Amino acid sequence: MKGINSKAHCYAIADKACLSGYESNKPTPSDRSCNNCGQSILGYSVSASVLLGLMVLSVLFPVYAMATSVTTDLETVIPIESRYQEVTQGVLRYQQVGQQYENLPLSTDVTMNVSGWTNRVSVKQTFMNNSSEWINGSYVFPLSHDSAVDSMRLIIGDRSIEGVIQPKKQAKANFEKAKSQGKRASLVSQQRPNIFTTEIANLGPSETAIVEITYQEKLNYKEGMFSLRFPMTITPRYTPAHLQRQDSQQGLASSAEKSNADIKQHSYLSYQSLSSKLPDSVTRYLPEYFIDETQSEILSDPYLQQDLNVGLEESNHNALMVNMTVNLDAGFDVKAEAITSPYHKIAKVRQAAQVQSFSNHQQWLVSFAKPEKANKDFVLQWRAEHQESYQPIAAVFSQQGQTHQKKTDSANSKNDNSPHVSGLKDVQYDLVMLSPPLISEKHTEDTSHTPRELILVIDTSGSMQGAALSQAKQSILYALAGLRAQDKFNIYEFNHKVNRLSQQSLAGTSSNIGRAHQFVKGLQANGGTEIGKALSVALQVEQAQAVSDISHFLRQVIFITDGAVSNEHGIFQQIEAELGQSRLFTVGIGAAPNSYFMERAALFGRGTFTYIGSTSEVNQKITKLMAKIEKPVATNVSLTYADGTIPDYWPAQIPDLYTNEPILVSVKSPAYNQQDFIVSGYTQGQYWQKQIKRQDNTSASHNASGLDLLWANAQIQAIEATRTQANQQRIKKQVEALGMKYHLVTSQTSLVAIDTTPVKPMAEMAVQKRVKRHLPAGRNQSVGVLPQTATSSRLNVLIGLSLLLIALLNACWLKGYLPGQKLILPKKPNEEACL
Repeated sequence: MKGINSKAHCYAIADKACLSGYESNKPTPSDRSCNNCGQSILGYSVSASVLLGLMVLSVLFPVYAMATSVTTDLETVIPIESRYQEVTQGVLRYQQVGQQYENLPLSTDVTMNVSGWTNRVSVKQTFMNNSSEWINGSYVFPLSHDSAVDSMRLIIGDRSIEGVIQPKKQAKANFEKAKSQGKRASLVSQQRPNIFTTEIANLGPSETAIVEITYQEKLNYKEGMFSLRFPMTITPRYTPAHLQRQDSQQGLASSAEKSNADIKQHSYLSYQSLSSKLPDSVTRYLPEYFIDETQSEILSDPYLQQDLNVGLEESNHNALMVNMTVNLDAGFDVKAEAITSPYHKIAKVRQAAQVQSFSNHQQWLVSFAKPEKANKDFVLQWRAEHQESYQPIAAVFSQQGQTHQKKTDSANSKNDNSPHVSGLKDVQYDLVMLSPPLISEKHTEDTSHTPRELILVIDTSGSMQGAALSQAKQSILYALAGLRAQDKFNIYEFNHKVNRLSQQSLAGTSSNIGRAHQFVKGLQANGGTEIGKALSVALQVEQAQAVSDISHFLRQVIFITDGAVSNEHGIFQQIEAELGQSRLFTVGIGAAPNSYFMERAALFGRGTFTYIGSTSEVNQKITKLMAKIEKPVATNVSLTYADGTIPDYWPAQIPDLYTNEPILVSVKSPAYNQQDFIVSGYTQGQYWQKQIKRQDNTSASHNASGLDLLWANAQIQAIEATRTQANQQRIKKQVEALGMKYHLVTSQTSLVAIDTTPVKPMAEMAVQKRVKRHLPAGRNQSVGVLPQTATSSRLNVLIGLSLLLIALLNACWLKGYLPGQKLILPKKPNEEACL
């Protein structure tokens, strides 16, 4: 007991000593504050380091708009409506239990018949159902943006079913009814002016389906060169972020409550696009959607096939191939070496002039040297054998009546109230070529030194990745080379944000151009295609610049992009409203630019469209563009009859005329009105006019065809460009009426073909197959992750996670859970003695 009491007594003494030591060394409030501050700084330093590390990782490994998806060995399955804009060539897509799948077409055959200034095109896709099941399919494909699609034929076995035009909703209902009844049927509808779909119902086991679609288009003429273009691939489209937010009810509400200050600061937000909204999956650039180009190249090499024991059948299965045939009747003599295709190898065979041909000159049969992969647009060019003997002058090509007059009569015979049955032959359709006036060398010298403000806008979004961005950067550098010291310039690069070389336009001095070179070389492709933002900055003159200063300069905006956007309608409104005294020139870059958007944007911008498909063309085309746009030859161009009355012509707003670049205008006139046309405008500040003969015109004496289709198609596009929320219903009715009258596929009309006999048993099901598609040529695929055209979602996610980590660390510190946060008392010598 004595020992125990002594030990307890010792502990008591120690406790007192410890307490005495603690009291004497008790930390003051200032000491606690310093300790807390140090711990707080340590915690936040760790959090900041984590945040910085995440941001660095995001920069080193940038991926935009990453979307979750469930994949299989072949391809992810997504709804058909969300993929209209990302299909790169015609593929047969079929459904099973409400899900959409794809099968590869066995062949794609294109036949073109060129007569003078027009081209009649037939696109034939042949599909084989190799399974033992019945198929209901949907066929998605790109066409020319100026194509007037007026005919469709579905051939299955020995059955040939012609399509008839109907209002879009009615045609869809009739097609669905026929499909449910087991009847063979086909439906052709338009999703965009350059994207169409064909739906096929009840394709039987081991049957072959041939879908043939025919359209009419005009040819292009620049710098003495005729050309045509057939799209074989589509770059997936980007939907701007503010339109994505408007897809939800909350987005619509927030858009409606947007302040006037926000609209004023971001003017592009005020233009409402009435283009159909596209799902997020349309903008995906994921590897599982596309064919592995490396594997495709290996499979196409017969020697490697032997080494790898891979057959030709598998090689063909992994590539989408196209056959092309062009019957060329140019209307003048053409040498073989004057017929070229810059992006494909072609074969040329001379043919004798046909009895019913456009002219008595030699004709050519042009075709692909071998079937080509559908990964870039086909372009064919030709020029006259003796260029000096063929100079485009004002000319008229005419057609009496409508192309589908008999079909229209037959279709309207059931409707006694139709106003289009009688008098169709009393209408004449003309294609009028407007050429710029000749400018003397003296006038050219006098105006060659007009100072200009050149605004160069370059697209650096994810869709420009690879060869497209390289071509765009070279285009900028060549454009800078044409500047003079008295000129001004600036460079804007945009993706989902806009950056500029300088806040104000710079003088064209060597030092400023060197600075611009460094700016251009550092550009990289990433992010979304926010064209509206870039246009708002490029078209609107900075308030800091005086109006008197700018008035001395010819302001020109060169917009270099692939045009991979889905809100074309809203951008057209923006250009028309904000153009001012500027002129907008679009340059299409890459294997598959959105030519519909590019050409229409240039039309609204009173400029021209230039297409650059390879790096070798950059120097020549940009140099010619810079020389041409220095000053238009004729402005404020208009077309009238000889008596001063105005004909019904489209486009109603005729663009400025430039040297060696005539404009084709479609005109509709009463057959009895054979007055000459008068084209007028201003050149070098002086009024200018020219008379175009309609009678005794050798060009007009030829039997031109399809001119009514061109006129109707041009009017439809012009009407739809004026669509607003207020007049939307009226515009739809006008477009539907024109489509029905001229037998055209439009946004409001479709072609439908239905067989009368049911062939499919009601209980049959479809088979699941899928196919990958080609990326546009020049797009890099080796990195494994393709560029995304949307916002920086990965960075946003990482920032959010880092902020959550900071909040968690702060909560742990407040609770005292962090290591080293507990109070450590100092030890006294008497404590050690007691123990």
